[in-house]
Amino acid sequence: MDRVIPDLLIWYRQNARDLPWRNTQDPYRIWVSEIILQQTRVEQGKSFYMNFINNFHDFCHIANSPEDSILRVWQGLGYYSRARNMIKTAEIICHDFGGKMPANHKQILSLPGIGAYTAAAIASFAFGLPHAALDGNVRRVGSRFLGLYEVLGSKQSDKIITEYLEQHIPINEAGEFNQALIEIGATVCKPQKPDCHSCPLSKQCVAYQKNTQNELPVVARKKAPVNSYLDYMWLEADGYTWLTKRDNHGIWKGLYEFPSKTRDAETRNFPFEDWIINPEYASILSVKEYKHQLTHRTIYARLWHLSTSLNNIVNKNEFTRIESVSIEAYPVHRLMLKFIEQKETTTHHD
Repeated sequence: MDRVIPDLLIWYRQNARDLPWRNTQDPYRIWVSEIILQQTRVEQGKSFYMNFINNFHDFCHIANSPEDSILRVWQGLGYYSRARNMIKTAEIICHDFGGKMPANHKQILSLPGIGAYTAAAIASFAFGLPHAALDGNVRRVGSRFLGLYEVLGSKQSDKIITEYLEQHIPINEAGEFNQALIEIGATVCKPQKPDCHSCPLSKQCVAYQKNTQNELPVVARKKAPVNSYLDYMWLEADGYTWLTKRDNHGIWKGLYEFPSKTRDAETRNFPFEDWIINPEYASILSVKEYKHQLTHRTIYARLWHLSTSLNNIVNKNEFTRIESVSIEAYPVHRLMLKFIEQKETTTHHD
């Protein structure tokens, strides 16, 4: 690989995308970008990244802010465990490291929410440490370059690629080397129809030399997502609505949502009989259906939008009553955002 590294770095300097978290060695900004990009596409992540660093300027700012305010800024990114781990990491860095990210790979790796790739990325991008950063792009590039038939992302495959790259990382250009491999995977060595003729690694790429680009990498089959069915109730009464805060379990733990119930796939009848309201004294404004895709689950949701008066509300203490206009102040999950945004769009259109 040593022979193609100069070509790789030249290619990167000429072709790298202009991304807001590049051209910096600030560990805080690099950390924020890498956590966001763990489960978010680059184009979507740009605006969220800028919004986050504009609201929270450093580790101690996060550590000293209420959780709800951080989750509110994170809203729309999903996988909220990332945001909660950011809070834990910020507290550790603020209290134990004087507000500065440690310039040590093992210490970085020990922080909440930071795995092998993220630790290597921060270590190399911020501090120039020679650790190979294996994200999905680099795994694909490495698999093709080395001609590996081990399953992509397996321990054996990662071990081979990591050891190989760390033998060849240029000592004074570790961060740029890792960035270049990520960029090759994102823009050239794509999963389908890689642009091998534009790739600076093709001279030594085993897959290119053997014409096996379409065979590699070997990808394990994904499990089919599980279906779940939910009914949500958006109840409005005299300028108020009701929310419930989820418990500390599951991917949406601690976030707010409309009251909900699980249902069978075929159930069509009104599900909230005598729960919060007596349906005889409420108007059903609309019933809308949504499909929301998560990594391992497909949610089929119905939103019942109801209107009544405060006198008809029962079980008043079971849920949190808020002014309808203040709903945007509460951190909610992405499905809730769909509910809210659709109503706003419909209202604006009308």
